[in-house]
Amino acid sequence: MTKSFMLVCSAFLFIADANGQTAADLGTKYHHHEVYEVEPGVQMTPKFASDGQVCEMQVEQSHFGKNRVDFSDGLNQAKINAITDQLVPAEERGEKINELVLCTGSCETISEYSNVFVNVLSHVKTRVIAIKWRNRTCG
Repeated sequence: MTKSFMLVCSAFLFIADANGQTAADLGTKYHHHEVYEVEPGVQMTPKFASDGQVCEMQVEQSHFGKNRVDFSDGLNQAKINAITDQLVPAEERGEKINELVLCTGSCETISEYSNVFVNVLSHVKTRVIAIKWRNRTCG
C-alpha cells in the first residue's frame, strides 16, 4: 500500500512540474542563450559586450537536429578552418602573433592574433572552437 501511495504522489508531482514548461517559466529558471546555426549541424553561441558587439563565440557540432540525433565525433580541422574564416575573416583576426598547443589528456590549440584568440579544444576526435576578442569585454 505504501509503495502504491508513493508512486501516485510521485506521478502527481511529475505532472505538476511538467505543466510549467512555457518560455516564461523556463526563463525564470534558466539563463537564456542565443544559438545560431552556422551551417547544418554546426551551432554558434555568442556572448556580447555592453555595446552589443560580439565578444566571444563558442562553436560546436549540434547533436540534435530535425528528426535526427548525430553522434559523430565533431568538427574536423578542415571544417574548423572554414568556419573560423567565415566567422572571423583573416582581416578581422589581424596578424598572427603566436600559436601554442597544450595537451594533458585533452588538447587545446591557442592561436593568438592581434584582435582575437582562437582556441580549438579537442578530446579524442571531438573538437570545439572558442573565439575571444582581445579588445572587447563580455558584459
